[in-house]
Amino acid sequence: MNQTIPIDSTAPTGGDVVRLTTQGLASAIGVGIIGALVIFATPGFLALVAQQTGFDNDQLGYLAAWDINAMGVTIGLSTFALSRVRWRLAVAVGLVLIAAGNLLTGLATDFVAMAASRVVAGAGEGIAVGFSFAALGRARNPDRAFSIYLVAGALVSSLFLYALPEIQANFAPRTIFVAIAVASLAIILSLKSLPDGSVDEVDVFASGGAVLDRRLASGSLIGVFLLFFAMGAGWTYAERIGQESGIPVGTIASGLAIGTMSAVVGAALAGMLPQRWGRTGPLIVSCVIGVIGFLMFTGTVTQSAFVIACGLMMFSWNFAQPLLSGICSEACGRGRVVCAMGAIQTFGTGLGPAAAAASLATGSFNLMLYACCVVTVCSTIATIIGISRKSA
Repeated sequence: MNQTIPIDSTAPTGGDVVRLTTQGLASAIGVGIIGALVIFATPGFLALVAQQTGFDNDQLGYLAAWDINAMGVTIGLSTFALSRVRWRLAVAVGLVLIAAGNLLTGLATDFVAMAASRVVAGAGEGIAVGFSFAALGRARNPDRAFSIYLVAGALVSSLFLYALPEIQANFAPRTIFVAIAVASLAIILSLKSLPDGSVDEVDVFASGGAVLDRRLASGSLIGVFLLFFAMGAGWTYAERIGQESGIPVGTIASGLAIGTMSAVVGAALAGMLPQRWGRTGPLIVSCVIGVIGFLMFTGTVTQSAFVIACGLMMFSWNFAQPLLSGICSEACGRGRVVCAMGAIQTFGTGLGPAAAAASLATGSFNLMLYACCVVTVCSTIATIIGISRKSA
């Protein structure tokens, strides 16, 4: 992929696929951010739910899993629907579901009602993320498009997490969920700039599979799942780790905000890497940084260690993600593997907190954190194997 080709070029490649315009990029980013908001700001989301309901750590972990796994299901379905439905209509339906789910969340008080509300929202989030990823995959430079998306999402979540103590002090949680619903509906106005799909695109799971590098796709998607499994668990419980360690609320908010700002730096750096450096070296660097971040969360966590750990973990996660998106884009030039990546990473992010919740019976986060280190290393190994197979 040529890093010098502008994203907003509308010239088709091979006469097949309409490329993403600047306005389309903005629309896809907005849709993607509102769809992935729970993932971008998981600690803040769980803090609001805990404030509204008083759920314990186990319940919060399972609730996040319900939301994120519902998202994963509809992202997966979106992969097969891309060539069969109008993209703008599908995304509009998804945004309406997000709004409805958040309105119901503001009314829920018990676990069953809250879980049902988050399944509704998660279904809409999956549609939004799936189709926005497919649109971003149409950019001339997918690595850079995904980097811009991650930077924008991290900036939004950083501001939200930094302001979270003030938000909680001045607004009821249901007010925030209503605001998210309103924002979801407002984004519908931007959909006229979003690509509307292409019925002549061959389904990569049918006879047109020649456009799919299955070996590269399988290696990279396994790596994606494992990375998001580990990082999803760690990031979900970051705020709770701070609370259990007796760290002041202001420091926790600062740490989470610095973490998301580190995500901005990581995503931006990934988008600027020279192609000649390849992806193996940067992925190894990302792995090492992530493992260090997890280890700093173990044992007795000081205020400075908490802040540094948040920064390292989020830098690692978002430095690796554009690289993985680029690999998936190379595996299928029509954006289908990138859409599938959205489903895979969402399942990983949802299953991570659920598995972590089961480990909390020990009364400590240490077992979860050591497991996250191992899974992160396995993710890097799987991805590098996929890359080496392609080279071979």
